[in-house]
Amino acid sequence: MKRATVSPGSIQFILILASLLVVLGAPARAQVPTESDVYVDRGVLAYDGRQYSQALEAFQEALRLTPDNVNALYYTGLTYMAMDQPAAAVEPLERARQLAPNDLDVAFQLGVAYFTQQRYDRAEPLMREVIAREPKRQNVGYYVGFMEYRKQNYREALRHLRANVPSDENFAQLSPFYAALSLSAMGLAGQARSEIEEAIRAQPVSPLTGPAERFRDVLGTAAKAERKFHIDTKLSFFYDDNVPVNPTTGIDPAVALARQAKHRSTGELGFVRFEYTPLKTPDWEAAFGYSLLQTINNEVAHYNVQNHTGSGSLTYKASLKDMPFVASLAYQYDYMSLDDRNFISRHTVAPGASLVWSGMHLSQVQFRYQNKDFMHEKTLVSRADARDASNYMVGLAHYLRFSGDQHYVKFGYQFDYEAADGNNWDYNGHRAVAGAQVTLPLDLKLRYDFDMHFRDYRHLHTYLPTGIAQPAIHRSDRDMNHMVSLSKDLPYNLTVAVEYLYSRAFSNLEVYDYTRNVVSLSVSWRY
Repeated sequence: MKRATVSPGSIQFILILASLLVVLGAPARAQVPTESDVYVDRGVLAYDGRQYSQALEAFQEALRLTPDNVNALYYTGLTYMAMDQPAAAVEPLERARQLAPNDLDVAFQLGVAYFTQQRYDRAEPLMREVIAREPKRQNVGYYVGFMEYRKQNYREALRHLRANVPSDENFAQLSPFYAALSLSAMGLAGQARSEIEEAIRAQPVSPLTGPAERFRDVLGTAAKAERKFHIDTKLSFFYDDNVPVNPTTGIDPAVALARQAKHRSTGELGFVRFEYTPLKTPDWEAAFGYSLLQTINNEVAHYNVQNHTGSGSLTYKASLKDMPFVASLAYQYDYMSLDDRNFISRHTVAPGASLVWSGMHLSQVQFRYQNKDFMHEKTLVSRADARDASNYMVGLAHYLRFSGDQHYVKFGYQFDYEAADGNNWDYNGHRAVAGAQVTLPLDLKLRYDFDMHFRDYRHLHTYLPTGIAQPAIHRSDRDMNHMVSLSKDLPYNLTVAVEYLYSRAFSNLEVYDYTRNVVSLSVSWRY
């Protein structure tokens, strides 16, 4: 029911005509306004003149005559809102909503009444119904955008706030003001400053103008400091009790030979990553990066690792039924040397997507293709032991988030298939992943990650086990990793962390069965 504005002159004419018809008992009464409608029209006239007490008396008299008069209920609610009594407006508007569930005017004003009382859980479904059916209705974009901002769904908030059709200067200022807050929360200080300047232009003199100007100054400083170039560094000191992952124990002669090698060492790890972000908008982000990792094992230097990695990614942010949705495509090339000799190079392509169901639930789907080239294996005697391969992986993960991501629980599953050149390395794999983070007092972050990788190799192993009487078998592995870390953010973008890794590999081929413990202390810095 779309309510048109009625001029005072036409209202007076209706009142005179209706009064005559009531007195004369005209037979055409069903086709003209009822006596209750006459009081509604009187009330509307008083409402337009801001005579709210007289308007309420007229609407209440209309409701005494016809308790189900939707217009009388609607304008009663509107009058209470004009008198700054939103709690009193709810009851008549709820009754009108029950009588006319498809009336958008009623739904909108009831939503405004709840919104004004900060009862956002009641206001949101009403405003969403209105914006779905009439997206250009004045101010509905602001109301929905503000509620999305409160839930930290900044991209959705920005979309609604920018599409808002303001009814007056106040809403013309509020919409870009909260759009600026959303952009600032997304790390887009430069764009946020443009929105805040628009808010100031919309109403140069208002209670909001002073805070908006101070916010603009803060954003100006942040915009100058906003960098497209980032650096991450890390320095760690560690103890590793099984650097070459020697087997634990067994009767296979190959195990006895492997266990003779030195396997314990202290060491240092250095890491640096450079990233350049040439594109960053509310919808798109592109980044390119390079990183270098170097490990130094003090007692077993021939297991020192150096890894060079180049990467690029493109991210698209959108909405799926008003839920934040992110799609990404990443490419990575890394080259690793072992003891200063070529070891492996890998090309990895990884498309993926994330969906934020609510403030608590986030789901991810992951795909990955990886091509591996073990460069030192070109002169193998047996091609069955060639590890050059293509690996295909698909996985799902879900996060339960609490207190604005200060705490979370995650769990997931991955399937991967390794198509290796050598039959000894060809497998089907299943991986279970889980983890949690808890933010403790003093802002200490305690994190635990777990994964279990089951690998079933598709061909009989060509030479293991090595015992003369042992028959050939299909290799089957279970690799289990537990990682516990305690970290603390410090001033100047520094973070200190203590980490413990426990790895346990179970295999029906004893040479691949091992245990490993690594303890490390690290300091990280971000620019």
